[in-house]
Amino acid sequence: MKSTERLIAIYDDMARLERQGASSGSLCSVAKNIVQLTGAGITVEVLNSPMMPLCSSNEVSRALLDLEVTLGEGPCTAALHSEIAVDQPDLSTPMGHELMAYAPMALAIGVQAVFGFPVRIGVVQFGALGFYRDRPGALSESQRSDGYLMASVVGRTVLAMQSGADSGTLSVELRNLTLFEFSVHQASGIVAVQGAMSIKDALISLRMHAHASEISLAELSARVIARRVRFDAKDRTWTERTLEQ
Repeated sequence: MKSTERLIAIYDDMARLERQGASSGSLCSVAKNIVQLTGAGITVEVLNSPMMPLCSSNEVSRALLDLEVTLGEGPCTAALHSEIAVDQPDLSTPMGHELMAYAPMALAIGVQAVFGFPVRIGVVQFGALGFYRDRPGALSESQRSDGYLMASVVGRTVLAMQSGADSGTLSVELRNLTLFEFSVHQASGIVAVQGAMSIKDALISLRMHAHASEISLAELSARVIARRVRFDAKDRTWTERTLEQ
């Protein structure tokens, strides 16, 4: 009975925010409210594309999603790959340091604990629901149960958004909602040609270079598209052209 009541509460909250004309982050805001954590973010993987941030409940959640896309690690990435909930109740402990690059950067922006839940329909998994807390602490049993329930709602919502799209394309609704910088796709294609590699390997190279250069993946992608940065296939190195050149 409790899960039914919680499900009704989720849909009531979604309907309330829709009536108020809430932004595309409303689904993440509902998740944050239902699980009672500091913030939430949703990522999806569709059409064999890189992981895309769908929405975030606040600026810190958005920053965490950007970190995941840039570094290729974090609670959503871990949940997506492990297919089970990920619980990092204290990022300053050795357990938290399993996220070697992610943990110190998350701590630097005031995040103390992170959690991730896989988003799936049946056996098909295509995203993750991530949460953060501004203080250390594990999830309660009710929070964990609500996290799984909310991830199920997210899965059905994303599926409904995508249902009207032509085969092999992303629906207009999802394209309009996603926070993902589609310049990353374009930059990956350019680097793939420059380096004679696959799109997947090009994205990995972009992520690694963005992290090494201490800039966002979106900023590096913009430089690649503007031909200010290129990948040299012969030397396997990155070169950057100054604005004066």
